[in-house]
Amino acid sequence: MSLKIVNGWLQGVKQVISPFYDERPINQPISLLVIHNISLPPNEYGGPYVEQLFTGQLNPEEHPYFASIYQLKVSSHLFIRRDGEIIQFVPFNKRAWHAGKSVFEGQENCNDFSIGIEMEGCDTDSFTSIQYQQLAKITLLLQQHYAIENIAGHSDIAPDRKTDPGPCFDWQYYQSLLMQQSQEYMLLNQLQKITNELQKINLWQTMPPNPDAFLSQEPFALDTMQPHEWLQWVFIPRMQALIDAKANLPKFALHPYFEEALKEQKQNVNHLLSLIKQLDELY
Repeated sequence: MSLKIVNGWLQGVKQVISPFYDERPINQPISLLVIHNISLPPNEYGGPYVEQLFTGQLNPEEHPYFASIYQLKVSSHLFIRRDGEIIQFVPFNKRAWHAGKSVFEGQENCNDFSIGIEMEGCDTDSFTSIQYQQLAKITLLLQQHYAIENIAGHSDIAPDRKTDPGPCFDWQYYQSLLMQQSQEYMLLNQLQKITNELQKINLWQTMPPNPDAFLSQEPFALDTMQPHEWLQWVFIPRMQALIDAKANLPKFALHPYFEEALKEQKQNVNHLLSLIKQLDELY
């Protein structure tokens, strides 16, 4: 699922507007991501109760535990369910009420400068793989849009009150996903830049080569395709497919070949060659 942010809202996900938010302080950058866990009733998953809590609609008659929390005015920006579903309650540019009394690196009131993400879970259960995948994807997106420099658990900013996301939250796995997805994003972004440049200098084709051209056994299909054709019709789609499939990527060094192969090209290919060299350096 491709995600993007428009006016503080994550597009393509369920949106349930919470009344529990307000304006951030003026000139206060968003610099912290806070990860929580939540389950309602405790240690039970899948019901509507988290949504009801964050919208002030929790019925105290439905479970004994609810009688102690139904009047709370709390919210988070996002909630990630066990099956990976994402629900947004508050736009990122507004202040959700998720952190409570808190301090991070000497700065109090973390709601002022943080984004809160609730993971459906508890301190005694492992989180699901899809939850980590979604969290990593959202983290990278938020880092692209906001000045997020730090990531912390609720227990890190309120250690006397909170234990979440808990000992079962795998920080090492989460960080490894961030590194992996960050590399994938950079590669895909570079492939898109190369595509744009091929189109700009009129080396991008609307029709593919003859099907027989794809049967070549030569490196870069030297005997059946022009260099830019191989780049467009073979290399770029194969790389995109491998990245989408989370497969191991092959080692490659394209720039030496293209520097030689395109030296007689009529178009100005200097920027294209620079983009190809940058692609080599990414992997």
